[in-house]
Amino acid sequence: MAIMTVEAPREPMKARGAHHLARLLRSLKWFAEALAMGAFWQVAALLPTDRATSLGRRMLKAMTPRLSRTQRIKRNLRRVLPEKSEPEIDELAREVWGSVGQLLAEYAHLKALCIHGAEDRVEVVLDWDIQAYRRAGKPVVFVTAHLANWELTAAMAVAMGVPLTVVYTPLRNPFIDRMLQRKRCVVGCDFVTKKAASRRLLRDLQNGTSVGLLVDQRVRGGEPVTFFGRDALTSISPARLALKFDCDLVPVQVERTGGARFRVTFHHPVKPGGDAADCQTRALQMTRKINERFEAWIRKRPEQWICWKRRWPDAARPEKP
Repeated sequence: MAIMTVEAPREPMKARGAHHLARLLRSLKWFAEALAMGAFWQVAALLPTDRATSLGRRMLKAMTPRLSRTQRIKRNLRRVLPEKSEPEIDELAREVWGSVGQLLAEYAHLKALCIHGAEDRVEVVLDWDIQAYRRAGKPVVFVTAHLANWELTAAMAVAMGVPLTVVYTPLRNPFIDRMLQRKRCVVGCDFVTKKAASRRLLRDLQNGTSVGLLVDQRVRGGEPVTFFGRDALTSISPARLALKFDCDLVPVQVERTGGARFRVTFHHPVKPGGDAADCQTRALQMTRKINERFEAWIRKRPEQWICWKRRWPDAARPEKP
């Protein structure tokens, strides 16, 4: 008996060619962006730290009207600061881009900020009892927001003798992502991608290594937690990890006090409120408190909040956890 076989339809040659061309053009675009970023870092490295920071600020503020994410920044600022007029929002958006420029320029001087010049440029404020942490011998879960230069959160924790693993989201451009990770080596902690974080964080916390996470942005798998009066999908993983390992959940605030000078504040640990017994409810309570801390920090220095991603669901396409 003959067996009939049916071949799967092949992708048309023209479609495959268009796909390969699109990939090639995307790679060329990424390579050109990486060349531009590398050139900028080379110029910034030749300048003193404060002048490099000032250059980055001026460049990005000048480019603000031509940057595609400006409208999203303005939309986020309107939700955060509804009392501001439209001209004030426009000016704040320019200041946000200025903060982005400062941050980018400072990657060329990250070693000076984290190691050599840290005592002169970074003021560390400890509301968190680091001595109690050392006596207990337990790890810590640090959380922070995209404010000022958040890389200093990890750098200052490591400088105080805290072994640390930080979760990060790789950039879409793989060339710039690799360049950025090479510069981050001076921070002194380990970095793990968000995709590979789950098992790594559990293992590290079990072995006494602390972890650091940026949790002010939208997370598709998160829970709806109030942020500036509206529900926003938010990761409750930091709170769940702190509860699971019975360790402190410490919010860390980074403020730019002028030029390339900063204040890094390790705040009191966040604790669950009430008498809730189940872990989910307690984690949600702690996450609400973290969001409240972030709200206060952002209201204080909105121009330092790098808010170019969609934080709240749009009315046209509501999100579900």
